Formats: sequence, structure tokens, C-alpha cells
Amino acid sequence: MRDVAVLAGVSTATVSHVINQTRRTTRETRERVEVAIRQLGFVPNAAGRALAMRKNGVGATHAFKLGNGNGRAVFEAEETAPAQAQTLTAAVGASRMILRLVRAAQPIPRVEIARRLGVNRSTVTEVVKPLLAEGILREEQEVLPTGVARTSGRPPVALSFGDLKEFFVGVSLGVRHTTVGLATLAGERFGEEEFETPPEPQEALARMRASVKRLCAKVPGRELKVIGVSVPGPTDATRGRMVYAPHLGWRGVDVAQALSVKPCGVEGGAPVPVVVENDATAAALYEARLRLGNGSEAPNANFALVRSGTGIGVGLVLGGEVYRGTGGGEGLAGEFGHMTIVAGGKQCRCGNRGCWEMYASASAASSLYAGDRVQLGGQTPPRFVEIVARAEGGELRARRTLERLGEYLGIGIANVITGLGVSRVIVSGRLVYGWKFIKGPLQEAVGQSMAGRISGWSVEPGEPTGAGLGGAVEVAADEFLARVVGR
Repeated sequence: MRDVAVLAGVSTATVSHVINQTRRTTRETRERVEVAIRQLGFVPNAAGRALAMRKNGVGATHAFKLGNGNGRAVFEAEETAPAQAQTLTAAVGASRMILRLVRAAQPIPRVEIARRLGVNRSTVTEVVKPLLAEGILREEQEVLPTGVARTSGRPPVALSFGDLKEFFVGVSLGVRHTTVGLATLAGERFGEEEFETPPEPQEALARMRASVKRLCAKVPGRELKVIGVSVPGPTDATRGRMVYAPHLGWRGVDVAQALSVKPCGVEGGAPVPVVVENDATAAALYEARLRLGNGSEAPNANFALVRSGTGIGVGLVLGGEVYRGTGGGEGLAGEFGHMTIVAGGKQCRCGNRGCWEMYASASAASSLYAGDRVQLGGQTPPRFVEIVARAEGGELRARRTLERLGEYLGIGIANVITGLGVSRVIVSGRLVYGWKFIKGPLQEAVGQSMAGRISGWSVEPGEPTGAGLGGAVEVAADEFLARVVGR
């Protein structure tokens, strides 16, 4: 329960009240606690609940499984006291977060894992024991950077992923280009193909499937575990179908079924799992891992990621977990790019008018640059990267274009902050190249809104590139880690 309280930023008493409904709490507090409970996989035991309700409790047995596909390791513990039960349940839920942290920052000492997660070292030790036994993780002496001397004592033992033969495929379906690549849990990238996205979905899926098979054939002796696909539109609750991609004109495309293949070099067996994710959500996973790796991000961070390219998408991370929506709306969370910010404005491909992405995406910069004129002396309006280059060169029109785009971006981000209640926003994608011109008007627009009255709000730049294929790979890797710990 202590770990739930740390993640949620509340007291253990508040966690107890939320679980047992013994005192009224605000909706925001209740949601934070519920997210932390899901994050840690915390299951209140009978003894703990009875103690909270001032009753006598009884012991209970709790088991969790860990494995790498070749074997399973099962741990059971008798919950003879509330403190032991809380430590165990925290360890169960923390296992996934520990694996994420190791993947992002490997090699990393156990003491550092405990410090960054805010849990006891014993929790880390109990979680990693079966992972070490199964060969998923390995221990090695921490190596200091060249020129850095150790002050005293023996070098700490650091954790990293073992020499696993498993690998993943990431498929980034873009409006203009599609990229397919291979990667391992250790972060090694090998093999990549790119092609122009065909206009028809069946042709595009056939090319993706062929690319996956070609790349897999180049790595004999390794086993494909998961295929992750990032798509420019919302997905269904099962993360198998792309519901709608406005810029491609595709509806109801069963991506998972089309890309279903057998493991490379394995006769028979079940097809490889395929997970389809909205590209903004995938980019949020990618951004979170990068920041975990360099130590600038807490594992239980909360932020909204605004990804701007051809369109605009929003990925939401709560307590270190991406949020996709609930029930029938799962997979639809984050479709802010098509909220109206200009009534009766420009026609959008989605059928609406005045959508945010028509004014604040990287592709919208060309029309903002051209203004109301149909053409610029017979020339095609420059694309975003060229507009940035012109602004860098001092062209006033280019600078004004980026400033206007920043203002529109700020209007939408203010809506995101107030609509979601998340005060921290990261902007990713091509817009980051023009951040020096966009930042000021953006912050001014947010500051003038209701969101600007909230203390502590922030908007910061993320990665301009890499989140396409990188996000798809993260989708696959995260699914694999979830399966390792049995969710």
C-alpha cells in the first residue's frame, strides 16, 4: 500500500479510504489511486481490508508468474501479516515497471532501481530473482565512463537483459511512407526497410507482411515474439483493427489479421501476436523510454504527448502507463487533432471544419505561409522544414508563419491541459525543428487560457524524429514485457 501511495502522491490512509470507501475523496484523488493500483497490480488482501475496517483478518495465498516463453517460475507466499502482503503485491506489480526501467537504462544497479521507483530494495530483489534464474536478466559489474574514477568500495552489480534470442518487429504506417524494422530487448536495431505507402490498404498490408518475412529470414536462430504497428488513426479496444485513418481514407482495417505470421524458423505453433497502436500513443511510449534511460523522467510520470506531423495526435501517460480509454471508447483517447478550434474554418479530411490539425500541424505550415492567396507567384508553397530554414535565414514571412502556428498549437494544448487535467505536455515530431520560433507564441496562448491559471503547467519539446518506427518497436517490446510478468 505504501508503494501505491508513493505512485499516487497521497498518504497510505487515503489509499485505504479509496479501497474501502470509508471516507469521501475527490474524483481526481480517487482516479490517481486507481491508476496506481492498476500500475502496481495491487490486490488488497483480506487481512489488510479487515484491519482497515477494524475487523480481524485471515491469511491468504498469492501467486504470480514470470517467464520468458521457455519456462515459468512461480512464487507463492503466505500472507501472514498485512506488511508482508503489501510487500508481495507491490512486488508483483512493480515487476513490469522494473523491466521497463532496466530496458531503458541498462545496465542499472538494483539500488538505483529502488531509488527511482521509490520502493524497497527487497522488493527489487524478489522481483528479479526469477528473471535472473530464467536468463531474462543478467548481472554484471557496473562500468564507469572513461576518465571517471570510483571513490571507494566494490563496483555495484548492475542488471541488464540477457543474451536472449527473442526479437521484435516494428511497423510504422505513415501517410506518405511506411517503415519496418527489427529490434531486441537490449535496444539493438538490425534490419530496416522503407517504402511509399500504397493508397489501397490491402496492397499496403501485403507489402508490410512481405517486408516482415524478408527481414525475419535474415536473422536465423532468433525467434520473433511480437509485432508492433503504429498507425495514423484510432484503433479498436482489442488493438487489432485501425478504426479510421482520415489522411489515408481507410476504415475498419484489420491490421493484426493481415500481418499474422508464424515465428521465424519455428514449425507449427501459434501465430506471432500483433499489437496495433495509434501513432501518438506509440510515440508517448517511445518518449517515456528515452527519458527513463537518461534519468530525466520518473517511472510514474504523468504527461500528454502532442505529436505533430501530417496531422496531430495526443498520447496520454498516467502513472507511467499509456491511457487508451475505457470500455467501448478504449483506443479512442487522444483524438484531439480533430477538435474544432476555428468555427466554420478550413475543411478537414475527417469531414469537420476548423480542426486543430488544419492550423497547428507541420503540414498546415504551408497553407499558413501561403495565406489566402491561391499561389505564390506560380510557385508551390514550401514545406515545413524549408519554412524553418527560411526563418533561420531571417525571412520575416517564414517567422510569422511559425509564430502563427505556435499560437494555434498553444490554443489546442490549453484545451488538452484543461480537458485532461494533465499539466505537463511534451511536443514531438517535425514541429520541434522550429521550436525557437514556436515556443513564445505557444506559451503566450496557453498563458491566456484557463490552463494558464493552473500553477505548474509546462510545455517542452520532445524528439523531432524517431518516434515512428521507435514507437512501433516500443509497442511490441512493452507487450512482450507484459507477457513476461503475466500482466
